[in-house]
Amino acid sequence: MSAPWAGLVRRNAPAAAALLILLGFLAGHAATVRPLLARYRRDVGQAVALGMPLDGSAAPAAASARVQALLAANTLDAAAAEERGTSGALTGMLLDQATRLAAADRLEVRATEQGLVTQLPASVQVRAHLKLRGDYLAFLDFLRDLARADRLIAVDRLTMQGGAGSARDIDVWLSQLVLKRPRGSR
Repeated sequence: MSAPWAGLVRRNAPAAAALLILLGFLAGHAATVRPLLARYRRDVGQAVALGMPLDGSAAPAAASARVQALLAANTLDAAAAEERGTSGALTGMLLDQATRLAAADRLEVRATEQGLVTQLPASVQVRAHLKLRGDYLAFLDFLRDLARADRLIAVDRLTMQGGAGSARDIDVWLSQLVLKRPRGSR
């Protein structure tokens, strides 16, 4: 290399190195951050499409008709909810619905028992235990029917043990949440 070129390269070496580092950062940004940003924007768009307000200044969307019907079906006056929870009527209703669904799904109900009732300020939670016998597919149908019911029923715990043939012994612990409607509201 001639002397003028060598001097030019020596004088501009730090600028050339900084330019190379900048190009490396830009390539890293294009390879990692842009796909993450695109995924974030796609997820935000899906959340907004589902009705989840992400803008704090926007008014929350009204609940759908299905959600409103589900809440209405699981709400009682506060006094009635407390009375029915204490008397065992709510647990009886839960057991009745669960045994009817189990029988409709070809499961043998071997035993039922009431669980604890928890009185909360805004709700009552009732629990029940069912001992069932049947095959796995019938039990899946039972779970599907519970999920489609118009009640807020949760499967808290379950155990399944193999029996003779395809029949299984199934223990299911259910709970139902009944909301208390404040006095004076409809």
